[in-house]
Amino acid sequence: MSNKLSSQIDRVIQRRPMYKDALSVYKDLMSFLKEIEPEIKYEVKNDAIHEIKVKEGFPLFSREDLPLDLIAAASLFPRLLEHLSSKKRKDKEAIEKVLKKIRSNSKWVDDAITSFLSRDESAILTMAEEMNLEPMVLKFLTHMALKPSLNILKESVTEIITKNGWDYGYCPLCGSSPDIAYLDNNGKRYLHCELCCYEWNYPRLKCPFCENNNPKELGYFVSEEEDGFRIDFCKKCNSYIKTADMRVIESPGSLELENLTTLHLDMLAHEQGFKAQNI
Repeated sequence: MSNKLSSQIDRVIQRRPMYKDALSVYKDLMSFLKEIEPEIKYEVKNDAIHEIKVKEGFPLFSREDLPLDLIAAASLFPRLLEHLSSKKRKDKEAIEKVLKKIRSNSKWVDDAITSFLSRDESAILTMAEEMNLEPMVLKFLTHMALKPSLNILKESVTEIITKNGWDYGYCPLCGSSPDIAYLDNNGKRYLHCELCCYEWNYPRLKCPFCENNNPKELGYFVSEEEDGFRIDFCKKCNSYIKTADMRVIESPGSLELENLTTLHLDMLAHEQGFKAQNI
């Protein structure tokens, strides 16, 4: 983990002390990621094909076909579990149960990764319930195990994607939905991918989930307790996305950090009857 990220986490903890325990765990787990060196080197063999895909609205990859080092991810998964099992947690027994399962059946991790990438909610729920583990915890750990590969892949293809541009509300790299957005210092809006963390420019007055651009059906509301954040919603598809205004927030963390530590805003959106579209 870089010193920059470590400092960002510490600053976010100061701003939102109620997330201290969760961020401490996140910080610990991130330190394991730097020890993994996935074997990924992707090169576009035919740029013309990619240009055609962009024009027709197809991302560079589908989630199921991402060229990731799944062996590296599967080896990292139990290490994350071992670390968590050494801590005082309410789900300690469930974590240990998953570890025991993995040691007797290594295919279990492969199935978890496959289900996560294919968005098979039913399979994820079944696997989690069998281990008495919260489904969101299983998703989080699976995502963390994939991060080293996702980071390298993103670095490999960013120039290719940027060259051709992208005008859609789903990720140009993997086709996933955005989980949070931000406004830069010039007021431009960017979306942040829930899976690979790629960021891309998107119109402010347009729903990223249904492409509705009717001002009468789009709106936002703010939380009195959270300066610099708002919740953009669409009445047509009843969806929402949290938005961080970088012109207001002092010393913001990464979008991933800001998303993890604004779950209270998700609850506020749900109370207003809106739903999230990401994993």
